[in-house]
This record gives sequence, C-alpha cells and structure tokens, in this order.
Amino acid sequence: MDSLLSPARNTDLRQIVYEKIKEAIVNGVIPPGQRLSEVELADQLAVSRTPVREAIRQLSQTGLVTLIPRRGAYVTLPTVQDAIDLYELRSGLELIAMERACKNPPKEELLECLELFKNATDDISVTVFLEGDRRFHAAISAASNNRYLQEVLQNIADQINLCRHYSVENLPLGTSSQEHVAIIEAMLACDCDKAIVALREHLDRSRDALVKFLEIHQKERP
Repeated sequence: MDSLLSPARNTDLRQIVYEKIKEAIVNGVIPPGQRLSEVELADQLAVSRTPVREAIRQLSQTGLVTLIPRRGAYVTLPTVQDAIDLYELRSGLELIAMERACKNPPKEELLECLELFKNATDDISVTVFLEGDRRFHAAISAASNNRYLQEVLQNIADQINLCRHYSVENLPLGTSSQEHVAIIEAMLACDCDKAIVALREHLDRSRDALVKFLEIHQKERP
C-alpha cells in the first residue's frame, strides 16, 4: 500500500495528488489522527507543496481531513456519533437500493463477488477484502437504477470508505465474508426479504465494529 504515495507523474498534478492522498487515507496508509505534513507529502510524491496544499484543502471539504487553526491538517477520526449518523443514512439508502436491485440482480458482478467471498478466510488480505466489499455495495447501488439515490451515496462515499477501513479492524474477515455470501445468494435467488434482512444485519455489525474501534481510539483525535 505504500506505493499509493509513490511519486506522482502526471500533467494534471493537482488531481493525481488529490487521488493519491485520498487513497492513502482511505486505505489506512495514513492513519486516523495523523498530522498531514505538506513538506513530507510533497517529497514522497515528488511534487511542489502547492498541489499538496490544494489536495488537503479539497480533502477537508469531503470530511476526510480536519483543519485545525494554528495546528494544521489531520486525518479525520470520526466521533462515535458521526459513525452512528453515517450508518443510519447509509443503511437507509442501501436497503432501498437492495429492494430495487433484487428485482433485477446484477448477476455477473454478484457471481464474481461470490467467488471472492466464498473462498475467503480470516487470513484474506484487508486490501482485497475491502476492494471486494466496495465493489459489491457499488453493484447494489448501480442496480437500483435510481440516479438520485446513487448520487447521494456517491456524495458520502469518501466517508463510507474511510469508515470501512476502521470497521474491519476488529472484525473476523472470514465471518464478514460469509455475511456477503448470504446476501448474494439471497439476491441471486430473488429472495428480496431474505436479502434485505441479511444486508441490514451486515450493516449493523459493521456499524457496531466501527463504533468499538472509535471508542478505543478516541485519544488519537487531535
């Protein structure tokens, strides 16, 4: 994952620097509560401080970075209430998406996700697991065929992805993978009621794991 902060070589430096720093934060390369040094990031990315400064400003607008006057920029560590509020919104939206997606499930994407999760154990790479998790939930959103719902989910995607990494910190990935299998199999069987219940329970467990992580790491908040 350290390669996420390899030198940026692109004509549109501002955008590439923004994406690299964002991915490093979302993937936990830059941990919650850590101060972002413009000088260090510029050196790692082999760019000037200007695109780094702009990227940090943009990231603060998405909520991934917190700017503290006279102290600097820090990777956001959500509060427990932040997590509860975010998951309340996420769960509501994804359950609506699931209800619609079950009527015409995206079989190709679901079967590919099923293969990944069905063979997963607790030893699965966190990066591989999270990539599969993002792909699965994105497939549900896309299959809803509701562009307004998709836009709202996209607007909170950065926050969800940030929390997604924290929520699996103390979660057995093999168990979570089997939760995905249960949801996917219900969708493929067009059993909407079962799929909705399984998704709700999965999101509730993810929320609880996230809350536990945040309670343990409260002292890391700047």
